[in-house]
Amino acid sequence: MTTLHTGAEGPEPASRVSARGRGGSRFLRPKRKVPAAIAALVLFAAGLLIAVQTLSALFGHPARIVPYDRVADWARAATWQDNAVMASAGAVAIVGVLLILIGTVPGRPRLVALRSGDPDMIISTPRRMLARVLGTVAAQVDGVRRARARVRGRRVTVHAGTDLRDTAAVRERVRVAVEDELAKLAPVGRYTVKTKVRGAP
Repeated sequence: MTTLHTGAEGPEPASRVSARGRGGSRFLRPKRKVPAAIAALVLFAAGLLIAVQTLSALFGHPARIVPYDRVADWARAATWQDNAVMASAGAVAIVGVLLILIGTVPGRPRLVALRSGDPDMIISTPRRMLARVLGTVAAQVDGVRRARARVRGRRVTVHAGTDLRDTAAVRERVRVAVEDELAKLAPVGRYTVKTKVRGAP
């Protein structure tokens, strides 16, 4: 379990506490580090190539890493109606839109934010750990032989097995137990619990 402190000095009103609680889940969303690093490397390589080409040409010894003459001849002869030009423009536009989406759309959080009594503290736990805790709670319900839980988004799905034929009562007890445990853990946001119980044949 991970605890993050923001380090404020005094208490805050309840309205600010609830707002910070809602922002906790957004704070824990993963950053787009890998796409940003790839884009930075590509831009750095392009800038370095342009710099080498330009400086070498200024000193009278063109590096000719890129066949500039052939590219220039093709650019002079090409028109906007050419399929190659339209395809290249479309590819650049698609890459640009993808980069904008990657930069603006947050990633899927791997941690679940939990409320705490301190408004300046964010407590988080991995989704797998939360699912393991809820699965353990479900397995301890009377009549349950085994159980496991899975957390996806705001939904908790519990699969349980029992030796009893009446699965309705067991399913209700499992749901209540898991919801009570969620209430104790107090995750940010509302989670729904779905239970599936398999009874004796």
